[in-house]
Amino acid sequence: MVVDLAAALECSVVDLTGQAYTPADRQLDAARIDAERVWRIMMDTPMAGRRELPATVEQVRREAGLVRALYGRCDYAGALRRLVDLVPAMNGLTDRRAALAEMVSVYGVAMGSLLNVGYPAHAWLAAERCAEAAGLLDDPVAAGVAAANRARVSAYSGAYGPARAWCDAAGADLAGSGADGALDVLGFLHLARAHHLAGLRDRAGAEEHLAEAARIAAYTGETESWDLAWGPRNVALWRMAFQLDTGRPEEAIRTVAGVDVRGLPAVRQVYFWLDMSRAAEAVGRDRDAVRMLLAAERVGPQHARSSTSARETARSLLRRGVASPELRGLCERMSMAAQ
Repeated sequence: MVVDLAAALECSVVDLTGQAYTPADRQLDAARIDAERVWRIMMDTPMAGRRELPATVEQVRREAGLVRALYGRCDYAGALRRLVDLVPAMNGLTDRRAALAEMVSVYGVAMGSLLNVGYPAHAWLAAERCAEAAGLLDDPVAAGVAAANRARVSAYSGAYGPARAWCDAAGADLAGSGADGALDVLGFLHLARAHHLAGLRDRAGAEEHLAEAARIAAYTGETESWDLAWGPRNVALWRMAFQLDTGRPEEAIRTVAGVDVRGLPAVRQVYFWLDMSRAAEAVGRDRDAVRMLLAAERVGPQHARSSTSARETARSLLRRGVASPELRGLCERMSMAAQ
């Protein structure tokens, strides 16, 4: 109760009680326990080793929709807990094509949940399962989604070259396709490649991909295809992150001026607030940086408290002597020393 009160007041437990305290985040603890369980169940459920279980296609689709919704709300503990049973249920369906269609999105959710709570190796297995399902489905749009998932884990570990190669191949397969969702996924692959090229220090190449993504988004508008939150707003948020990564925080702030993130999934909003905190810290607006870190935590507490970006921003603020109760409380909830 005291921990919850401190979080609501945006201060630390020490500020309330005067006593040293090492907090436990119950939701994150649960997510980390279930991360191991999901990894084990994926290892125990290879694509070729199908076991028939008493689940119907409709039941699996309902559960898959719930898991996707939990991920969209940044409830990684909730998503991972349900994935423990959903993974074998999908693999047990007798309607193999229906099972594969659900697997692409569900393994993508598994990948994102595992990555966002700090399990990149586990996330890689989920991305590989996603790619296997897309390959068996023989659908270039699904294959594009799977390529973006593999690339995300690869880039997270700094392997930008392989990440770019997967997205290049998937983008080539989608070029000119009239299939439902093809343009959305193609546009997203351009955003991913811009990120990879920024990592490879090819700023001009990254700008070209961002410009192409913007052209596609202007044509498609805002969509919900494949849970990508695709559209002009997302392109602006990726451009902002690119400008931050290339040392242009003032431009990044101008890029998202007027962008309304309401209506975007929480998982996308939390990235926005974390990037805004990075930008504010970089231009010396320390109080705004703390306020935006707290906004990210309110939108997605499990995400913000696991985020490397949030930790780096908080450390930079601490090094500059910012020692507000709000920042101390956030550091405590991230299990960081605030001294």
